[in-house]
Amino acid sequence: MKKIAIMPKKIKILHLEDAKTDAELVARELKRGNLDADILVVPDKVRFINALQTFTPDVILSDHSMAAFDSHEAIRLVKQQGINVPFILVTATMSDEFAAKVMKEGACDYILKDRLHRLPSAIANSLENMQLQEQRRIIYDKLVFHIENTPLGFVEFDNRMRLKSISKKAEELFGWNLKDYTPGELSIYQLVCDEDWNWLNNELKQLILGKSERNVIYIRNCTKEGRILSCVWFVSAMKNGDEVTFMTLIQDITKSKISEEKLKKTDSMLKEAQSMAHIGNWEIDLQTNITIWSDELYNILEIDDKRAPSTDLFLSFIHPEDLASCKEMFEKTENNMIDYRLLFNDGRVKYVFNKWRFEFNAECIPVRIYGILQDITERKLAEIERNKLVNDLIGRNTELEQFAYIISHNLRSPVANIIGASSALEDLDLTEEDKGILNKGINISVRKLDEVVTDLNHILQVKGGIAGFKELVNFTGMVKDIKASIANLIVEADVEIQYDFETVNEIFSLKPYLYSIFFNLITNSVKYRRQHSHCIIRVESKVADNKIELTFTDNGMGIDLERQGGQVFGLYKRFHRNIEGKGMGLFMVKTQVETLGGKINIRSTVGEGTEFIIHLNI
Repeated sequence: MKKIAIMPKKIKILHLEDAKTDAELVARELKRGNLDADILVVPDKVRFINALQTFTPDVILSDHSMAAFDSHEAIRLVKQQGINVPFILVTATMSDEFAAKVMKEGACDYILKDRLHRLPSAIANSLENMQLQEQRRIIYDKLVFHIENTPLGFVEFDNRMRLKSISKKAEELFGWNLKDYTPGELSIYQLVCDEDWNWLNNELKQLILGKSERNVIYIRNCTKEGRILSCVWFVSAMKNGDEVTFMTLIQDITKSKISEEKLKKTDSMLKEAQSMAHIGNWEIDLQTNITIWSDELYNILEIDDKRAPSTDLFLSFIHPEDLASCKEMFEKTENNMIDYRLLFNDGRVKYVFNKWRFEFNAECIPVRIYGILQDITERKLAEIERNKLVNDLIGRNTELEQFAYIISHNLRSPVANIIGASSALEDLDLTEEDKGILNKGINISVRKLDEVVTDLNHILQVKGGIAGFKELVNFTGMVKDIKASIANLIVEADVEIQYDFETVNEIFSLKPYLYSIFFNLITNSVKYRRQHSHCIIRVESKVADNKIELTFTDNGMGIDLERQGGQVFGLYKRFHRNIEGKGMGLFMVKTQVETLGGKINIRSTVGEGTEFIIHLNI
């Protein structure tokens, strides 16, 4: 069961429930979830109303249907009293329509009584969301205060283009006042010229689709009196589920004003735009060797803007593997662009896009170079992850094709034998001896076919996904169990199994899969040991790159990886024909490791031994 974080104080929970056993089950589940709570259970409307006034709950839990009272009325009473705490419905059954209705009325979550294990985390999440909403409200109030004192107009509207709020400056600018209209009646389209509607729709669609979070839109606006204003919109999109709110600062640029105040505002807007887009700008005066960096470029490099900008300082951030190619590009006297990496002292890497242009004098001598530096880390990492997924899909598709080919080949052979022998049995001139031979052949082919189908069923069960419950698996105990199960084989084959799980001895995973992996690798080492030699098998664990690394090492016969490395984990692949086997063990090991979300690799030398390395997520 997932443990929830310990709250800073005891949570007061008001539980509306008329079934005593259900209330006890809820209390027991909260205790199991380590939720420090003071729970007051009330069974009816009168005591519920009294508890709202005297108990001051942090969270309200409610059954849906009680005698002469239900959750709909309970939510209404909570709203009437102005109580703003999470309201979670805990009920036996619930349809999708009913769930949507109670969530719309004001419930923040619902839990079915046969899934009470979700309740502690639901309470914690609801309280956290309530705190976040309060923080957003405080931030929003501060934002409104600043907006009301800015010379720019402010307009807020939703993704259905309905105006939600408009600042005094915007009212003065456009002549519209929300107080004169019913909620949702005034649309953003009424502020925009008809000819610019499509342009506005396309720009806002980019924000809704997530292709950009902020945008600057130059557009023509209409006042209530019909005047046309040329304005610039600074639009930000705030998403909450399917709801999108657009926060828009609007500046009237109809009249051209050249003043010191406007220059300051323009500079401020430039800094905001650079911060929004993570784009810094720079320039170098090639005659005076003076370098200028914008604030955002300092932010991208994560250094104090008091440090003097220089080419050497900038080059010191470029990843060593990219430095040579970057220098080669920078030394060319031509407009150019390049993507490369920045490396920070703590090992973090940023991906950036650099674009620059030269300015030449009358003699075609470069006198100035200027450009932009954009942080494209998020986009680049998404691209890398997408390529990784594509490569993984290609690899899995190749494995699937090989698997299908092998299975069809192994099914075709016994089926062909059965068909051939069955046809031969139709010959009336056959002797009893010939019939016996053919029937025997059919039986052999049927058993072979059954073996292939059994193997196929086993493989598909594993490939079909993880079926079962995860649990805490102890490596030491599992190896001891395996040693006990093959004790006779260990003695007969002169095998010594060593293990060291001091670094990490447990993992939360599927025990049957892990047991099968351990068993197959250990017995595989026993099977392919060197004859007349003491067989040593060693299993170890450690943590590497935030993953559990398991190594299985033996001093056995080894495998020629140069010739057979690509077939080691193949289905029905065998490399020592003198030793009995089907060639399924390593194929199943790889399949089970990958089903658990891990990877397996092999190192081997003929005549010296083999090492399997498994990486599993912690």
